Amino acid sequence: MLDFLQGLLAIRDVDQIGILLVLLLGEVALTWVLRRKFYEMSDTLCSVAMGLFYAASIALAAGTVLLTFYWVHQFAFFDIDWTSSVLMIAAAYIFVDFLFYWYHRAIHEVRLGWAAHVNHHSSQQYNVGTALRASFAEAWIEPVFMIPALLIGINPIMVIALLSLNHLYQYWLHTRHIGKLGPLEYVMNTPSNHRVHHGSNLQYCDRNYGGTFIIWDRLFGTYEVEDEEVVYGIRHQLETHNPIKATFHEWIALGKDIKSSGSLKNALGHLFQPPGWAPDGKGELTRDLQAQMRASTNK
Repeated sequence: MLDFLQGLLAIRDVDQIGILLVLLLGEVALTWVLRRKFYEMSDTLCSVAMGLFYAASIALAAGTVLLTFYWVHQFAFFDIDWTSSVLMIAAAYIFVDFLFYWYHRAIHEVRLGWAAHVNHHSSQQYNVGTALRASFAEAWIEPVFMIPALLIGINPIMVIALLSLNHLYQYWLHTRHIGKLGPLEYVMNTPSNHRVHHGSNLQYCDRNYGGTFIIWDRLFGTYEVEDEEVVYGIRHQLETHNPIKATFHEWIALGKDIKSSGSLKNALGHLFQPPGWAPDGKGELTRDLQAQMRASTNK
């Protein structure tokens, strides 16, 4: 019972909201001192509202997630004490970060996931406040991708703690105040690498999915260096600071496409194909547009 209560207290990002708000206030102050235009009041208030909504979703999901994790953990293939040494803890963290890469990639490249995640990219600003933008649905989707960690014997509480630490690491990446960090750019996720991820520039779309480490992107072909000015937001910009519209606009669009799909096959396509997919093949897939861009550049 004690472990269960500890898990509820430590679950995901709820205990980190205070840290993030302190970082936010610190960057706002720095931005004001340097007279930069990195913040807009209505945009920041929208981000804060979405962050609080996400925290509430995390709290609501906590008990179900933890109980499910313990149920899955009983089927673990290995009986390993992942807390036995610093090296074992580090190995567990690296594995959780690896799983986060695939989770993050999936919610970009599968439309159902993108409906949940697009609000994180909806701001045309880029600052610590942007890190607050998350979806209520991610509180339920992300844990599914952590199942392999449970099956190799990592304790559920440890999985949650490491995932929370992974999220905490990513908060400081949402800034324009820090430039490139030399050799760290090759291994770690950095503000420069993550600025690319938030770019609506075609060459930057669906790139740099890593949480703590950028090596996964380099290994799996999704890495892009920051070499042109980043235009923040999404390809078809969402011109609103209404947190409700920012959260639900893609869910509404997805629902309309499914309703008019005409067949189960097409409905499933709208759910599980990449964003931009269309049954007639005339959709705009990011990978196709990027291939066309590369082809025209190489002529």
